[in-house]
Amino acid sequence: MTGRDDGEKRSRMNLVLRVVALAAIYLLVVTSLHPGDVLVAVVLAVALVLGGRRIRSLGPPPPVPLGRRLAGVPALLGGTFVDVVRSTWTTARWCLSARRATPGLVTIPIPPCPPTSAAAWGIRVGITPDTVVVDLDEERGRMLLHVIDAADPDVVRAEQLDSYERRQRRVFP
Repeated sequence: MTGRDDGEKRSRMNLVLRVVALAAIYLLVVTSLHPGDVLVAVVLAVALVLGGRRIRSLGPPPPVPLGRRLAGVPALLGGTFVDVVRSTWTTARWCLSARRATPGLVTIPIPPCPPTSAAAWGIRVGITPDTVVVDLDEERGRMLLHVIDAADPDVVRAEQLDSYERRQRRVFP
C-alpha cells in the first residue's frame, strides 16, 4: 500500500466518522432510534459533510490579521452594550408613554461580507429590545427587522449600517 492509498483511506474514514458523529448528535437531539429518524439523520449528516467538503474546496477566504480583529473586540462589546442600553431606554419610554411610535418592518441592506459576519450582525441586532430580526437573507443581501419606530426607515437603515461599520466590521470583516 502506498502513502497515497493510505491517505485516501484515512480521508474516507474521516468522512465516515464525521457522518456517524453528526448522525449521532441528531439522534440524541430527537431522542429516537426509529428507522425513519436514523435515515433522516444519515441523509442530513452526509449532506452536511459533503457540503462542508465542497465549501472547503473553494478555498479559504483572504486572511484578516488576528491582531486587527482582536483590537476591535472592545469596541464591539462596548458598542453592543451601548446599543442595548439605548434600545432598552427607547423601549421603556415607548411602553410607559401615551404617545406611540410607529412599529413596522424595515429592510436593511447587508454589505458584502461572509456569512459569519451577517449572522453575528443579526445576533447583535436581535439582542436589543427594540428590534427583532425577522429574516436574514444573505443571498439577496438584506436583513428584515421589526422595529418599534419605523416612521423613518432611512434613519433606521443609517443607524444600523453605522453600527455595523463602526462596531462590528473590524472583528467580523
